[in-house]
Amino acid sequence: MKFSQFNSILEYRDQFALFNSYHNKVILLDPKVHLLLKSSNDIDDIENHHPSLFYYLIRHKFIIDNSVDEVKDIINLRTIIDENKKEFILFVNPTMNCNFNCWYCYEKKIKNSKIDTITLIKIEKYLNNLFNENPSLKSFSLSFFGGEPLLFFRKNVIPLIDNFIFNCNKFGVLNNVNFTTNGFLVNDFLIDYFLKNNISPSFQITLDGFKNDHNITRYNKTIKDSYTKIIKNIRLLLNNLFFVRVRINYTDKNITHLSKILNDFNDLTPDIKDNYLVFDFQRVWQNENGLNIDEILYKTILQFKEEGFNVNHKNNMNNLIDPCYADKRNSLIINYNGDIYKCTARDFNPANREGFIDENGYIIWINEFLEKRMHIKFKNKTCFSCKIFPICIGGCSQQALENNGNDYCIYFNDETKIMNVIRDKIENLLYNKDVKIPTLNENSS
Repeated sequence: MKFSQFNSILEYRDQFALFNSYHNKVILLDPKVHLLLKSSNDIDDIENHHPSLFYYLIRHKFIIDNSVDEVKDIINLRTIIDENKKEFILFVNPTMNCNFNCWYCYEKKIKNSKIDTITLIKIEKYLNNLFNENPSLKSFSLSFFGGEPLLFFRKNVIPLIDNFIFNCNKFGVLNNVNFTTNGFLVNDFLIDYFLKNNISPSFQITLDGFKNDHNITRYNKTIKDSYTKIIKNIRLLLNNLFFVRVRINYTDKNITHLSKILNDFNDLTPDIKDNYLVFDFQRVWQNENGLNIDEILYKTILQFKEEGFNVNHKNNMNNLIDPCYADKRNSLIINYNGDIYKCTARDFNPANREGFIDENGYIIWINEFLEKRMHIKFKNKTCFSCKIFPICIGGCSQQALENNGNDYCIYFNDETKIMNVIRDKIENLLYNKDVKIPTLNENSS
């Protein structure tokens, strides 16, 4: 027998936590059990001194058979997920224009850009082909991105959703409609359209801090207080039981006021808090090298959790079982002009397109871009010995492509950052109402 290479032990709230990043499990240890694990020269010592602990660790795969190759198992599992033919994820950018000019946005704003009639017909043909030629398809997610996708909701978005829902119903495919939007243009017409058609979309809506901080970033010539309108629209969606992920973009300038956002949501019912709302904290990437604000972030997240809200942030990722959509073969992005991409986290420069949609509704990949992306992963050998490899899998295929298959670390081999990921995982498990965290002491059986 051997210890899983993905075990980590760290001090946690006057105890010690044993965490396994592969199986996402944590055990709290009292000091004597921790000392036993730390001082044991081999696994037999544990069996001799504490048999119940020994067999508990085996049952929960903290101790595994010598023949188990965990890295190989992880790669095989991820490959199965990435090559899954039963699901499809399609992003459509109805426009690259936007009603705001946020300073951190990496997308190039293109005035007057929108899907024209010819491209709309191509996309509809593509959807028809996709459903007709993929009999194994069981679930399909249609997401609208941009630009601000609600700018052309009536002219471009509704026709695509109508086609999509028709095909899903015809072929018995589970459907999911999503929007990544600033939320300002949500209105009663949008709500009524979805309710009348029995569609339950989900929304990711961004806030740039609490009211004053947000309005400094999210404004234009005619709109000075976008925060109040966006909060109102989020609540409108929630009250109609549409799922909303509120992405809070934080910096070292706005983080101290984020807890005030709670005042705008505290009166929601427990049902809505539990089932229809998630707060997602993401640091603005241009500010990542700013002041170290991890402790403030943790305290802020704790406040949200203590008020009964679901919370997510960057360190909560699990790229093993929930990988980036761009890593999956059955995913792509159709830009307003018919260009094809795989990653929404980069700008949609025509020079970087990976393909295009032809007049018959088929995707033409340029220079085998799809196959290059699918085979660039798992080349980063240094990741295979990392204690959080099952969590990050060396980042995504986009990062692998940009590093040209060379070794790299998305945490820059910074042990502090890696341990923060583990600490966040432990926090999430402890706040998960459905997870029981055992505490092992010298008398545990």
